[in-house]
Amino acid sequence: MAGSYGAEATQGERYRLSFTVGGLLASQGRALAEMYLNHLNHAGGDAECSSQTEVGKSIAAIRQQAIEENVLAIRTDSANRRVVAETTRRLSALTVGELAYLAGQDSSTSDREALMWIAMCRYYAIVGEFAGEVLKKHYLTGNTHLDFEDYGRFIADKATWHPELENISEGTAKKLRSNLFKAMREAHLFDKNSDTVLSFLPSPSLADILRKRADSFGYLPMRESSL
Repeated sequence: MAGSYGAEATQGERYRLSFTVGGLLASQGRALAEMYLNHLNHAGGDAECSSQTEVGKSIAAIRQQAIEENVLAIRTDSANRRVVAETTRRLSALTVGELAYLAGQDSSTSDREALMWIAMCRYYAIVGEFAGEVLKKHYLTGNTHLDFEDYGRFIADKATWHPELENISEGTAKKLRSNLFKAMREAHLFDKNSDTVLSFLPSPSLADILRKRADSFGYLPMRESSL
């Protein structure tokens, strides 16, 4: 399996399949992004890190402090540890510049949600592939209806090349599906009541940031020509 941090590449490897916690984790992501950037400043690391440097495993430096200080204000220790671990893993797939925008005062809620969706798509290749091959495709073809059956067909197709998808329990499979749809809903890319894909248009500031890694637009239900 790919390493614990950074964007996932699946060539010849098993998918990461641990996205059973928390949905989008947008507010948690922003809080820990701010904490990480403060850590970089105090450590003098901002001089060494380009804004295009992937955060990667360096974010592990704040995990224990975030847990001990209960930065996310989570009631139980076990839940706190799970959410901090999951959030930092996803943030590790973003660049330092993207984290700075996520934590900044000038970013809109919509842009921050989109960045956390992109983080999830990069960290979990199967989520990114679903976003590009199903979510975005439905939007571009005008077939904006999306439901669990579409997800099931996607997983069945991927299982041809990734037998690990057939080896997970039914309960885990349902959690993965539920959490993926929850994340799309919280990112306002999907409407649960009508099972409809919702279009997204980034702000000019976010669009400029994402152009540095233009494949990120592939995770979003939008037309790049609209930018």
